[in-house]
Amino acid sequence: MKKFYFLFLFITLMTSYCSLANDSLPKHWQFKLALDALNSKDIETFQQLSNNLQDYPLYYYLRYQALKSKLKQANIIEIQTFLQRYGNSYFGKKLRRDWLYKLAKQQDWNNFLRFYIPTKYVKLQCYNIHAKLVTGQKNDSTVQAAKKLWLVNRSQPKACDLIFNYLYQNSLISDAMIWQRIELLAKKGRFKLVNSLAKRLPSQTWVKLWYKMHKKPERTLANFSEPDLSISRTIILHGIRRLAKKQPLKSNEYWQLLQSKYAFSATQIGELQRDIAIASKKHPIALAWLTAINKEYLNEKASITRIKLALQQQNWIALADFITELPIEQQQTLQWRYWLARALEKTNKTREAKNIYIELAQKRDYYGFLAADRLGTEHKMQHNSIQLTQSQQNRLMRNPNIARAYEFYLLSKVDGDSWLTNAKREWNYATNLLTKSSKASAGALASRWGWHHQAIVTVAQAGNYDDLNVRFPLAFYNELEVGAREQNIDLAWAYGIVRQESAFKDTARSHAGALGLMQLMPATGRIVAKKIGLKLKSRKNILDVDVNISLGTAYLRQLLDRFDGNYMLAIAGYNAGPNRAKRWAAKNSCIPADIWVELIPFKETRKYVSRVLFYTSIFENRLGLNTKPLRLVMPFNKKCIYNQ
Repeated sequence: MKKFYFLFLFITLMTSYCSLANDSLPKHWQFKLALDALNSKDIETFQQLSNNLQDYPLYYYLRYQALKSKLKQANIIEIQTFLQRYGNSYFGKKLRRDWLYKLAKQQDWNNFLRFYIPTKYVKLQCYNIHAKLVTGQKNDSTVQAAKKLWLVNRSQPKACDLIFNYLYQNSLISDAMIWQRIELLAKKGRFKLVNSLAKRLPSQTWVKLWYKMHKKPERTLANFSEPDLSISRTIILHGIRRLAKKQPLKSNEYWQLLQSKYAFSATQIGELQRDIAIASKKHPIALAWLTAINKEYLNEKASITRIKLALQQQNWIALADFITELPIEQQQTLQWRYWLARALEKTNKTREAKNIYIELAQKRDYYGFLAADRLGTEHKMQHNSIQLTQSQQNRLMRNPNIARAYEFYLLSKVDGDSWLTNAKREWNYATNLLTKSSKASAGALASRWGWHHQAIVTVAQAGNYDDLNVRFPLAFYNELEVGAREQNIDLAWAYGIVRQESAFKDTARSHAGALGLMQLMPATGRIVAKKIGLKLKSRKNILDVDVNISLGTAYLRQLLDRFDGNYMLAIAGYNAGPNRAKRWAAKNSCIPADIWVELIPFKETRKYVSRVLFYTSIFENRLGLNTKPLRLVMPFNKKCIYNQ
């Protein structure tokens, strides 16, 4: 319908104005009419309209679309002229990339090299090396670059076969290198590629044994009788680790047996004992094994595993020891400072614990707020506005890419998602080139526009977390206030959910299919809509702000009722599903609530719950309400004796 509307408007203008380039018509209308003319292959009209838009920020986009539509026929001068003027933009980069692919397809390698600039795209990197090889520009750095692309733990694009075949044909890949890559691939379980590579070796015996070990580790370990060679030990280690994932105790038995028969290095022994201990985390022996890990071979996974296990068992002495054995930088994080204080408090070192709580309570952070709650003090917001002067704003708007992003953003307010995608692309391109200080200013500018989602992302990228007006805007206030009031839930809580779910992007769509501000799955949306008597015509209705908030707040009410008013469990249920939250609550029903959050098995949900609780407190402050302690409360269980 929009297309016909613009065609109708265009015909009307034809009869009303002597020239299509009449300045009385807003530039963005002329821009959309020009695009419509181009799509309709009315090139004469497109040229007339676009010629009047040369001072319009999105003129370059018209030129991009014109070149893109005829890329197969475009000549080098046209492309070169465009890239010289607009190459430093998102769509300039995109056109260059498309042009390079076209040149590669035509095997025009001289011109490919002429237009190539360093890129993250592996296909183009491979084409670049191939272009150098076929045009006689082979040197050591070119060969080394080719080898680097080959020696990876994954498959590479077919375009890279051109240079890999060159390496093979010129005996530039040795058997030792093939084995090196096989090891990288085998550790990732990518045996299809391993078996393909093995065909280039004089013998495939060891590869076949390795594959057998991967598929049937217990049987292969039981019958392992190969000589004590480096490859034998590598295959054994692979099998032990593979078996440990399902049977850690059994894997340890085989490890003890084979360790006495093969000359493993001290590093191999230390690392494998660590990995078996990590794999055993669900067994009663786990804490003892994790405690026994040689400090030299501790890694982050082992450290966190044993800390979480000590928390689950509320073994406060072990917890304090494990935290003090973390690298100094990790020890100083707010998370582990808080848990050290909890351990000290529980081992009657109250003064040391209180000193840490006092220090943490000055921080605007989930753990800082937890510390304040233990002290009974208020949450410190530490708000500090980003200073954005008029001159700074003017300077940012003189940045062509920011001006283009703004114009795309304005178009999105009328025509929706596609323009918003372009706005984001150009904005990201622009801000990635800014200093951190300028990027923070850009975030404040986006906030002034009302582009809250991008403002939040940008100031975070700048490392500026103190402007709460930008990071926690009271956007969609009327809609959220109505939804919260009708469902009798806290407005600050609803805001906390929205902030974590979509960061105020009302067009948000997740990979899993969740939609809108409150990221509702369509199936959930339909069930909730039926319960509250709201008719949904299609999935797209869920993206409507009013509908999305009505459904989201109603679902929050239902979860709160299901969990007897327990906000913490309702939040977990909103993210991971109410059935999972119920199982987790039943499994760990007799532990303090702050530990319960720490032990949520899904990393995503663990972060989600802590952030929503934290954000809720910030929004209470932003709404001028009295902030409450974080709502960490376990369900009442008569069998439990709680000692928070």
